[in-house]
Amino acid sequence: MDNEHVSYRLPVLSRDLLDSIIFAMEDQANFYFLDLKDEFLVREDEIQYLDDIDEKERENRFIPIPDWEPSDGFHLMEMFANRVRNPLYRSRLLAALQSGRGVFRKFKDTLSETPILERKWFSFRDEQLKRVVVSWYREQESLNQLLELSDEETELTEDILLEDFTFETLEGPVTEEIMNMVQSLVTELEAGSEEDRIASVVLMRHLELDELDHFYLAKAQDGSLAAFLSYTMLADYLVEVPLFGVKTEYRGLGLFRLLFDSFSRQMARFHYQKVVITLAAGFLGMEKLFAPYGAKEVTKQLIIDTRSWNTTHPSSEEAFL
Repeated sequence: MDNEHVSYRLPVLSRDLLDSIIFAMEDQANFYFLDLKDEFLVREDEIQYLDDIDEKERENRFIPIPDWEPSDGFHLMEMFANRVRNPLYRSRLLAALQSGRGVFRKFKDTLSETPILERKWFSFRDEQLKRVVVSWYREQESLNQLLELSDEETELTEDILLEDFTFETLEGPVTEEIMNMVQSLVTELEAGSEEDRIASVVLMRHLELDELDHFYLAKAQDGSLAAFLSYTMLADYLVEVPLFGVKTEYRGLGLFRLLFDSFSRQMARFHYQKVVITLAAGFLGMEKLFAPYGAKEVTKQLIIDTRSWNTTHPSSEEAFL
């Protein structure tokens, strides 16, 4: 065989390849490698039967997929159980995990009693496994032209904002810093028009009812929070952004556009295809930001004045008199 060896690159991380890697990671009976030449997974024992491949070629062409041990799966179940807000189901899931032998089966049996909770588990597990694979891909090669996001260049132009801010994902309960920014937004809305005051009530209702535990953050150079958005996975292709905010001193710089751009590309890497974003009160004008990209209106909330309705619309109560 020629002494010179071909230099291989990682293939595009398509949805099919991502799902294949996740499936192989959970197969405890076999060990898999990614074949960089043919761009699919092969079992370790299958490589042995390939002819005319020397040791150097094997090292260049085949890379092991991420390890995923039973202990990793247990840790994932423990993370999920601790995030369940309902104390009854949280305690039952944790009890199942602490019951000794058969914890995986007991955990799944407990989940199956509540279909909504079971769906949340599958969504949580899939998201975490996707993160493992994407992080592993990043370690193997530069992100430049790595993930299949769109036909356009994915690198952002060098901008002063990129030098001054960093973007990161946060999972877990609302932090004090995020809560302080939300409270500032609420206070700002309460001091505005009637529509703004109503929007502040709706905003606080979101915080009370929604399990907000996924955030995408923009951090200033000193590490302080400059902007954020919260997001929730509604389906395997759909993400909702019910809440977002930009600190007052950073408004007008295009920071939210940059935050959303980074967030959108991150979601695409996990193969989420659509984002639903809620605009309220003073943020309604931001519709112009999304309009050029084919944004469509799917819901609308209206404020109806009862006095206006009652004085101008024929009363249905008179029909019974």
